Amino acid sequence: MKTALVLTGCLGISSPAWAGGYLGVALGSEPGINDEFVQGEGHPQGRSLRGLAGIRFSHVSLEGALNGFTVLTNNFGEKTAYQLSGAVKLNLPLGNGFEAFARAGLERTWLNQSDAQSQGVDLMGDGYLVGGGFEYHLDAVIANASLFIDYNVHRATLDSPRITVDATERVWGLGILVGL
Repeated sequence: MKTALVLTGCLGISSPAWAGGYLGVALGSEPGINDEFVQGEGHPQGRSLRGLAGIRFSHVSLEGALNGFTVLTNNFGEKTAYQLSGAVKLNLPLGNGFEAFARAGLERTWLNQSDAQSQGVDLMGDGYLVGGGFEYHLDAVIANASLFIDYNVHRATLDSPRITVDATERVWGLGILVGL
């Protein structure tokens, strides 16, 4: 009960209240990935890119995202891995336009490796994501816009007719959100 009261009190801290839809984009680090995926399939190359769309109700948001990054596969060259996710995001006002946030959700991950010669080697699977970060509202400069930095962990079990592999990616991101 005490925890619920403290959380309610923290959420009640005065801050600019946002409501409504938003769009965003984030440039991410090269994903850190687990050894099982690297040995079985390949390793990430370069940065990741994420597109975001969401709707915010006070301190809670429902957020959808499409994340992509290049994977240098062991057998098929460079391919792109995609993650489509739906998440709940909870923002905690810190003051002076700053907020901390936590995000958790479900996702679908796929890595298309098929071509005319090799069929049935695409990897697909479901998993989850968890993450957190900090956001700064730019209301003094751009109405209903904010910059954010976040860290997300994506976890999925990917299947194809030939293999099942667990994939865990860790990605830092820097992005901007703009209210609609």
